[in-house]
Order: sequence, then structure tokens, then C-alpha cells
Amino acid sequence: MKINSSPFLNSFWIWPQNVHWDLHNGYALFRKEVNLEVISKKAVLFITADQSYQLYLNGHYVGRGPARGYQKSWPYDEIPVSQWLRPGNNIISIRAYNPGYSNFQYLHQGFAGLLFSMRCGKKEVVSDKSWLARRQTGVQRDTAPVSVQLFSQEQIDLREEDPEWINGKVESGFWNSPIAHLPWNSMPWYSLEERGIPRLEEKSIFPKCIIGIKIGKSENNAPFVRDIARQLKREGLTHVALDDQNSKMLQVPSTSASGYTRYLIDFGKTVVGSLELEIQGAKGGEIIDTLHAETIDEKKRELQYFPDNNSRVALSHRMICREGVNRHAFYHAFGFRYMTLTVRGNRSELAIQVSLRTALFPLKRKGSFETSDLKLNRIWEACAWTQQVCSLDAFVDTPWREQVQWWGDARVQSWNTTHLSGGTELFRRGIAQLAAQRVPNGLTYGHAPTIAHQCILPDFSLIWILTLWDFYWQTESLEPLQTHQETVDGILNYFEDQTDSKTGLVSYDSRYWLFLDWTEIQREGHPTLLNLWLLIALEKLVFLYKKGGDQKRARSCQIKAVSLRSALEKLIHSNGLICDGLMPSGKKSTEYSIHSQVLALTAGGFDKLSQKAVVEEILLPFIQETKEFKAKPSSYWCTYIFTVLRELGYGKEVVNFISKHWGPMADYGTTWENFSPIVAEESFSHAWSAHPLFHFIQNIGGIVQSSPGWKSIDFCPQFLTEFGAASIPTPMGMISVRWKTEKGVCNYYLRVPKNMKVNRR
Repeated sequence: MKINSSPFLNSFWIWPQNVHWDLHNGYALFRKEVNLEVISKKAVLFITADQSYQLYLNGHYVGRGPARGYQKSWPYDEIPVSQWLRPGNNIISIRAYNPGYSNFQYLHQGFAGLLFSMRCGKKEVVSDKSWLARRQTGVQRDTAPVSVQLFSQEQIDLREEDPEWINGKVESGFWNSPIAHLPWNSMPWYSLEERGIPRLEEKSIFPKCIIGIKIGKSENNAPFVRDIARQLKREGLTHVALDDQNSKMLQVPSTSASGYTRYLIDFGKTVVGSLELEIQGAKGGEIIDTLHAETIDEKKRELQYFPDNNSRVALSHRMICREGVNRHAFYHAFGFRYMTLTVRGNRSELAIQVSLRTALFPLKRKGSFETSDLKLNRIWEACAWTQQVCSLDAFVDTPWREQVQWWGDARVQSWNTTHLSGGTELFRRGIAQLAAQRVPNGLTYGHAPTIAHQCILPDFSLIWILTLWDFYWQTESLEPLQTHQETVDGILNYFEDQTDSKTGLVSYDSRYWLFLDWTEIQREGHPTLLNLWLLIALEKLVFLYKKGGDQKRARSCQIKAVSLRSALEKLIHSNGLICDGLMPSGKKSTEYSIHSQVLALTAGGFDKLSQKAVVEEILLPFIQETKEFKAKPSSYWCTYIFTVLRELGYGKEVVNFISKHWGPMADYGTTWENFSPIVAEESFSHAWSAHPLFHFIQNIGGIVQSSPGWKSIDFCPQFLTEFGAASIPTPMGMISVRWKTEKGVCNYYLRVPKNMKVNRR
């Protein structure tokens, strides 16, 4: 950013005094009163915080931010605010947070800060020493992380934290002038960048129903635990069925000082956001504990929570009530479907309203799919909703345990999103964030920003290159490639260094996690699958470089691709199948996985590869489930299989397979990490398996993009249902198709934008 273009020229990074050096799990509160004579309709403020903020104006919640990023170009938000301002005195209230440590979506740089600037007519308000600030002392700082990948549990005592501070009530002795000695472009925030994506959609939603109750006695140490989730697990999470309970306002009966009442709450489907509680009738000191999960044991009415799973998921909150009415919105967003609400030690009846303030990317549905087959409709809806709840300030794998921008997942999510909304904002921003965090030898991290040094996946670096192709295919733009050329060069240099001079193949690198898929496929030695990913990436780059006029790089990639293709050709057996690679001993593998055959067909151009053998011996037995395979593809990797089968004319078989295996996911409401997730370990909200969203449109509706920017489509429908309709948003405009079969004759209507070419097949 040019210095003279910054909206923060007169602003300073501020943080409460005496706490900037002790940041662990730290919440900070900021207040500023400003007198405005006239409210401009164009009033706008600019705001950011490291790590995050929640903004209130005159007691009204405005929003949260910023988007995740890197301090060297830290993102900020621009917010029109005239609707919340008033002539006269105005109160700006901000709750900010810094974890004091890094995790899987944030890299801590040893500093915390809030930066603010507002213009209303001729009036300018900036963050400086004139503000009031303090650490939020009512929040316990030594709490358990909500998972290995995320932040800490929030435990807050409202007896120390009068929520009225938001509306202007200032308790004497608590507030001071903040430290304000760093200009806006000081280190580590050397420059700032605009958010680059829309602000999150935040609205209040309510539970669908209350389905269970448990009355019990608290353990003696219950009020003092560090990990709320484990405490609840020890007390037992089985409930008795409960009927006729108002889901918007719980009437909680009084209990003894050591007693508790626990409710099991169902939101009806996976939701994402910050929990909000309103409690009436409190005497002060009542404890409200929550625990959030994706699944329950329906027979036992038991929340399924496993404290020792790999990610140590512990999505819990605690709030201790003050006397009277209590209102609190917890800070961090959780992804879940079910929750328990435990009320401890209430000496009188309480009325409790539970709601959720959503925190989702404002993904607007423009694409659609509906047929006479209700099961297919439910699968499509589950896929669409999964993509929505996995779209936050980034494409995330799951909103449940991680909220991490895994790039293999993100590629599939970009396809989902372009068919659902046509948008590329999260995709483009993610490409940049992956490019910005690299290993010294050139590889990108598997997700970013991140502290997860164990999550460096060479195959995901190649998939990152392929997303440059995907972005071009959708938009006709070469900008990401040209902007991130240094990252591309680094990845290619790494793979050149890893290429064995004798075999011409890339070898396994034990320093990193070679993912490939959740299956027992060959990784050691010279794996075919990794080499095929490299070949496909090289040949896509050849096309892109030629398109951009970079003949030198095009020739270089072409030479590498020809050499690698020749080496891979030697792995094709006389049976017409390509084996899974060379073993560490140098011998050819005796395995012929589905994965290797599919990518070999995707790459095309192999002389000895038999399409007939691949189809008859591998692909049809898999999709028709007539043969067991050692390396069974995951629900994620099936997207590549479905694409190849569609191209070969087996769309009906693809749809039948999806109908069978995605049906249980549709019953749940979101698509899963795998076909049969391990409840303790895997998620039930994973958008990498939401790809039937576009496979249905391609296989049933017959609409397949066939040129960059959607200048042309192939129309090859297999109208497998009695009637139906589908639509896709494209850069050229909307495409829609409707069909109906009567007396064995199918009539259809295809509508495409002007100047879009249709190839009927």
C-alpha cells in the first residue's frame, strides 16, 4: 500500500497498558466517545486488530473482523456506519482478542493491537491515547484450547464484567489510556491491505428443538476447572427425552447449590457462529456451561464427545451470571449441530434464551438443482449447505474441529462455489495466502496461515499450481500466475531436485506428509500418483505460459513434461494398466490403484495405457461395487473418478453411486469427511465431499464447461429423472435447463447467455 493512500495515516496501534507484554488468551476492551453534529450518509470507518475485533456503535453490534492474514500485509475492514450513528454523543465500543500464540489459522508475531479510523463529514476519529482501554479481567485466561487447531475456551464472570460497558457505563478505576506508540505501518504490520472479500454474514438463529434433559449433582471442583468439556464428560452426557420444551426460551427450574440441570439442544443441521445467551432471573453466581458437537447417540440422547481424539476437540464455554438480566455473546465461532447447556447452582427459576450469531461468508445461491427424485434433491441441498458452512473468511475443511484452509479441499470447494454462486473471492484470496507461506526449498504449506509445520504436503503444492489453472479456466485471468510466479518457480525447483536422474521420476521425501488420499496407496519409492500430479501441473503451465506469451517458461515446462511422461510410460504394464510406482527397491509395484488409472486417463496421451482395460477392470467394478480394492478412494477423491467416468459416458453409474453413498449424508444434513466417519476423529461437515453439487448438474443436467471463461459448453444430458431443472451462474450469464419426460419422450429447454457456444453431444 502506498503511504499516502492509507486510511490510517493519523492512527496508532493501541492496546491496554501493562498487558501488551502478557498476551496469552487476552481480551481487551476499548471505548471512545465522539460528538457528531451532522451524520453523513457516507460515514465510513476503517478498522483492524491483531488478531481480531468485535465492533459496537451506540450499543449496536456492527460486526467482526478482520479476515485471516499475515502481519506483513495485515487486512483491514471498511464499514459504512451512518445507520448506527446519531447527532450528538456517540459511543464506540470494541472487544478485541489476541491469543498470544500461533495456531492453524493465525501466526503470532509477539504483538497485539487495534487500529481505527472513522470519517463522518469533516470529523475524523483515530485510535490514539485519547481512547479508554483495559484488559477484560472477568475472563479466565488459563483455559483449555477448544482444539489443537484453534483458540482457547472462553470462561467469563459477568459479576466482574458489566456488559453495560458497551453502552457507555464506565466503572472508575478500571479504564486507562492505552499504549499508542506505533504508527499504522510499524513492524510487524509493515503494510496493510483491504479485506479483499465481503464481511461475514451475521444474523441470529435459534435452536430447532430441545431433545433431552438431565438433572444431577456437580463435582466439587466443577466451578474451578480449566477444561469445561472434560468436566461435562465426567459428569455424563446421557439425557432423558424431553418433549414440549420451548426451544427459544428455556424455563430452568431451581436446584440446590451443588445441583445442575442440563439440556440437550438440536439446531437441526450444522450451524456456524458465536453462541448468545440471555438469562433472566439470576441471583448472581449461577454457572452456565456449554459443550458443542456434531453428533449424538440418538438412543441414549448422548452428546458424542471424545476428549482424547486426535484434535482434542473441546468446544465449550462458561458464563457466570451477575444479578438480574444477563446478556452475553461469546467471542469465537464454533461449528456444530448439537449442544448441551448446563445450569449450575441456580437458587431460583431462570429463563434462558439460546441463539447463535452466525459467522458465514455471504455466499449467494444462484445455481440450483431440483428433480423428481427427492433423494437426489436432498443430497444436492446437503452439498450446498456444507459448502456454505465451510465458507468463512476462507474455504475451510470443516467449521467443527479445525476451520483450516486446506488446499486440496479448497480446490474442490472452488468448483462447488463457482457452480453455486459464481464467486471466486475466497478462492483468489486463498491462492495468495498459500503462496505467502513457503518452505525454504519452495514447497507451500498444506494450509495457511499456519504454525503446522507437520502439514507440508508436496501433492498439495502441485494442486496449488493446478488451482492457478482452475482460476484461469473460470475467469480467463492469468493474474494469479503472474503475481505468484516466484512461488511457482520454487515448487518446480523442489520437484526438479527430487527427481531421480536414473528413473526420471520424483521420489518420496520422508520429511513431509505425502497425503495423496486417505487410503493405503503407495507413497514410498517413486509413487505414480505424485508423478502424475506433477505431469498434469507441468502441462497446464505450458498452456498458461503460452497464453501469457512467456515462451521461455513454456519451453522449460514442456521439456520437463516430455521427460516425465516418458518415465511414467515405463510403468504401464502389458495389461494396459499403470502400476502404482517403483518401490524403494527399484522394482515395479504390483498394485494398480484406481487413483493411478484415473490420473493417467486425466493426463491422457499415454501410448500403452488401455482405456478399455482401465474401464472394464478398474472403473466400472469400482463404481458398480462388484470388486474390492486395496486402496479405496475417499469421498473426497471420488470427484476425480466421477469426472473421468462422465467423460467416458458413465454418468448414470456415477449418479447411482452418489445416490447410495451420499444418501446417509443427506439424512444428516451435511457431507462427511469420509463415507463412514469415525465419530471420535472425523468430521460430519466436510465440503471436500460436497462435489455432487456440480456432478449432478453435469451428469444429469448435461451442462459442462468446455472453454475458459465459459465461452462454450458441452451439452450432453442424461435426463435420469422424470422431470427436473438446473442452473449455473457463469461470467457470461446464467445457464439453465429444464426437462420433462412423458410417454417415453423427453422434452427439454436449454437457455444460455448470448454469445455462449453450445456443443451438443
